[in-house]
Parts: sequence; C-alpha cells; structure tokens
Amino acid sequence: MPTNLPPEYFAADRKFREAESTSSKISALEELIATVPKHKGTDKLRAELRRKLSKLRVDKQKKKSTGKHESEYHIEKEGAGRVSIIGSPNVGKSSLLKALTHAEPKISESPFTTWLPVPGMMMIKDIQLQLIDTPPLNKEYIEPEYFDIIKSSDLLLLVVDLQATPFKQLEEALQFLKNTKLHLLK
Repeated sequence: MPTNLPPEYFAADRKFREAESTSSKISALEELIATVPKHKGTDKLRAELRRKLSKLRVDKQKKKSTGKHESEYHIEKEGAGRVSIIGSPNVGKSSLLKALTHAEPKISESPFTTWLPVPGMMMIKDIQLQLIDTPPLNKEYIEPEYFDIIKSSDLLLLVVDLQATPFKQLEEALQFLKNTKLHLLK
C-alpha cells in the first residue's frame, strides 16, 4: 500500500540522517514522526520510526547511567549560536550574563566567584543565543576543558573593566589566547 509521504517528511528524514549527536537525532526523529500522515499505508513506517526513537532514548539513558564521567565544563550546545563571555577576574562577566538572560550566576565583589561555566539563553527577535559565563582567564591555572568551550563557541565576547586598565586587559587576554594556540578570526 502506498504511503503518500509529504515533502516535509523527506526534509525531516535528511535532517535525521545528518544528525550527529544522540539528542539531535532524537529531536530530528520526533520531527520526522510528526510529519508522517496517519493512515493504513503508514502503520509499519510509523512503528519502525517509533522503535528507532525508543532505541535512541534507551541508548542515551545508558550513556548517562554508565560510569563514564562527563566534565562539569561540558554544556550541550543549544540555540542558533553559542557566545562565550571571557575576560579577567571581576570585570562583570556574570553581571552581563544575568542582565541579558534569566540565568542566576553567583555575583560578588571578590574575584574568582565563577569556577564553572554558567549557561543562559538570550532571545534576539525570534532567535535564541546561548551565552556562557566562563571562569576568568588566569595565567596561573586554567582547566583544560575551558578551551573546549571556547573552541565550540561561535563567538567570543571579551569583557574588560573600563574603570581599570582596559587596553592592558585586552592585550593580556589576547596574548593569553594566542599562547594557547587558539586560532581566532578577527
């Protein structure tokens, strides 16, 4: 019996096949199932897609429950883009994140309040951007996973304190990033 699938099905199927992470495959498969019309000709197809979805969810749950430790620096990428807020200690990175999103980072007068990255979502018209407040750039010690966040970002927002020495802070931050062999586009 013919299935008479709409064009949206084929677009969603392509999205599912191109998905790399388990969570993106699950969301693409849910979208794919939603595009399949409900009639006698699609019963087997719908059952097969639901079976795939169930298997993906079980696999994802198994990954979470295994002893594999996931870094505290790992943050799933969400929205249309990722912006990492970087800079020296006490320049207002957390305050900026709080002002632009509904996130609740710890804010205090003392430096090094932020030890782990804090994500937040910002809406610009109909587009969601993921902002991440990162720990301060520090020459003495920085977690190796810190650079994974920077590498996975679409944009780096370098924050400086205008009441201190902004040009010196900017030069130090750029030199720090250059010393880590990260290739930044200007």
